[in-house]
Amino acid sequence: MTRRHGLVSAALVYVVANGVSAGLPFLMLPVLTRVLQPAEYGLAGMFAVLVACLTSVVGVNTHAAAGMRYFDRESIDLPRYVAACLVIGVASTALTLLAVLLLAPWLKEWTQLPLAWLPVAVLVAAAQFVVQLQLTLWQSAALAWQFGALKIAQAVLDAIASLGLVLVLQLGWEGRAGGMALANVAVAVAAFLLLLRGRWMRFPARREDVRAALRFGLPLVPHLASGMVLLLFDRFLIAGTLGLASVGIYMVAVQIGMAMGLVTDAFNRAYAPWLLETIKQQDAQRDLRIVRWTYGYFIALLAAGLLVGLLAEPLLRLLAGEQYLEAAPAILWIALGYAFGGMYFMVTNYVFYVGRTGSLAMVTFTACVVNVVTALFLVRSHGIVGAAQAALLGKIVLFAGTWWLSQRCRPMPWARALTTAKA
Repeated sequence: MTRRHGLVSAALVYVVANGVSAGLPFLMLPVLTRVLQPAEYGLAGMFAVLVACLTSVVGVNTHAAAGMRYFDRESIDLPRYVAACLVIGVASTALTLLAVLLLAPWLKEWTQLPLAWLPVAVLVAAAQFVVQLQLTLWQSAALAWQFGALKIAQAVLDAIASLGLVLVLQLGWEGRAGGMALANVAVAVAAFLLLLRGRWMRFPARREDVRAALRFGLPLVPHLASGMVLLLFDRFLIAGTLGLASVGIYMVAVQIGMAMGLVTDAFNRAYAPWLLETIKQQDAQRDLRIVRWTYGYFIALLAAGLLVGLLAEPLLRLLAGEQYLEAAPAILWIALGYAFGGMYFMVTNYVFYVGRTGSLAMVTFTACVVNVVTALFLVRSHGIVGAAQAALLGKIVLFAGTWWLSQRCRPMPWARALTTAKA
């Protein structure tokens, strides 16, 4: 099998895995939106939002550090390094739980979640870190089939647990949140055992590896925290300004638009390891071909985003029902936002290649500020459509700033690809 065929095969596995991960929630959507009222669906969405926010802190992004150090496995003790990442995950989980308990009254006001569910969100975030650690290592090792199997198992368990708790036990939004928690914890236990069985980690962890992983991960915390604000602030603002029912309607729009994000994430998981190996070669002609292909990918993403926006109303009627049709105008802006998110993936790899994570944090923070400021105005004047428009603007700024930074980190012939005749 050639490297090109291997890339295509891996990309297909990632697309299928992410497709199942997205497809099962889509299959649940017609059921849940007809069983849960918009306000209940909004509460389930706020639980998912809180988990996503906590995930940016738990583990301090050291799963990404392990994935990058895989490429240095000949010169380091990778299993000790992975063990160090897990130690950091445990310590950061304890600190995050303490912070959540101290901030519980404020978090309850912002999320409108019952206090008992706040520690559960920390547990789910910790479970996701363990799963991501194994998935990232498999991705770096180009073990797409293993990645896909675990990803699909997680989605299937989530769907079965959620539908069982909502439909059979009639637990409402708590059934959806509980299903998410049960699935993530179960898959995290499996991922931990796979890390041990596959000899991906070995204890005791070494202090120097803990320090090295923190040097990689800590500069990314502002970047990830800003990224979470960029992705999720709109939901907090809608909850506080328009109410939980509007959050539920907006979450349906996000879930439909998210199909774009899942496809781009799937491709990037296959593309990033190939790119990181390829750009080490400093081949000018290959760089030119990569840039031209990337431009074509940008155009395809924008076209796909426009298509999803045009099909918004029939998709809503099919997937969610009449009471969620208010989400239709927001889907175009959300889909375009995910298109720019996919474009961001294609340029951020160059920044990770040289380890300029601190500079990336500044770009993300700038995009975050733009998103927050514009959302504060647009949500009040345009409702959930304004939130989607502000999110799109933030992602455009994130993409443009990261593109500029990537050129400073690892120059590529972006301008020459547009002016030089193709060989």
